Amino acid sequence: MFRTVVFLSALAIGACSNTSGLVPKVSHSGFDNSKVVNIAPHGNACTDMTCTGFGLQWNSKYPDDAFMIVQVFNDVTPIFGAQLNIDGDIITLKESQLVSSYDVDGYTRNSSKAFSVSLETLENIENANRVWMRVETPDGTIEDAIIDNGKDSKSYHALKRFLVEVKS
Repeated sequence: MFRTVVFLSALAIGACSNTSGLVPKVSHSGFDNSKVVNIAPHGNACTDMTCTGFGLQWNSKYPDDAFMIVQVFNDVTPIFGAQLNIDGDIITLKESQLVSSYDVDGYTRNSSKAFSVSLETLENIENANRVWMRVETPDGTIEDAIIDNGKDSKSYHALKRFLVEVKS
């Protein structure tokens, strides 16, 4: 019995590892044969049930830019804007989608909105010591760390996997 409890505890801890997550999906456009890399939204270093995260999309036809799909997990709310604080440099993300999207079913209640971001900004996140995301909603802002002096998140590791595919 004790071994079973230890095994299940170890399994649960491993399942919560920040380095785990989805792999990027790579495809080629039938329209113009460009390479497309997508990674689904992953959570930032959340401290509350309602928290932020992001996914990414890149198209080789526009090699210097990507879309950051900013997500608010566990809440249906309009997203008015988003900012990144990368080692003290505050960047306001540029909207590329006018309205928020919502994913609501029996188990999930998430909101998302796409913003354009430079590949240079994504590389700066990858190499930073401290990155926080702030998402603006009608009820105020939600802030979570992406990486903060050794404390990282699933979104940080998803970003790293995404960049490997973009650069290959």
